[in-house]
Amino acid sequence: MPQEFRLARERNTSLKLLMILVLTGFCLLLQTDFASSSVQTRMQTCSEGWYITGYYAPREDELPDTTEQISVERVGDLSFSQKFLTEIRTEGWGITRFGWALGYYSGGWHRSDAGPLDAAGNILVDGAIAIDRSFIPHNAHVQISTLPNPWATKIFRATDIGNGIVGQHIDVFTGTGTAAEEETFRITSNNNRVCFTRD
Repeated sequence: MPQEFRLARERNTSLKLLMILVLTGFCLLLQTDFASSSVQTRMQTCSEGWYITGYYAPREDELPDTTEQISVERVGDLSFSQKFLTEIRTEGWGITRFGWALGYYSGGWHRSDAGPLDAAGNILVDGAIAIDRSFIPHNAHVQISTLPNPWATKIFRATDIGNGIVGQHIDVFTGTGTAAEEETFRITSNNNRVCFTRD
């Protein structure tokens, strides 16, 4: 009888230990899920009152005008449409009649066979954005839900910067040519809601 009692007691103890282990594992699992969801919440930041503008790359073949001669670094002297060059001075890059991109920065003209480039030398893609890095970190994922479609549902990547981009101001790259220029006018607006998530 004492031995049966002892065996039953050991079974109960083993069962209790097993239950404790199962409950501990379950609690740890819940805690991990809660911690990861709270980390995700902390990583996303949203705020109101943002000024959104657009920038694009003009195409020389869409801007005929009298020509102006310039010196392009590592290329030499070439002539381009004055309207085209004026747009590039504002927008940063344009697509020449030769098919390569012409950029204006650091007080000079530069050629890129890859296409328009951002401030880090990467190819600009539709939806790249220029930001003030003291407000939005480099490479953050950004959504601007108050923009017109299709931009409202797009996830932007904060890869570019610009001299005129200060504070709560985001400049969205809309592409090349006159259709892209029209998009810059369509999305330019005040009081936008911006949410971003750090990597």
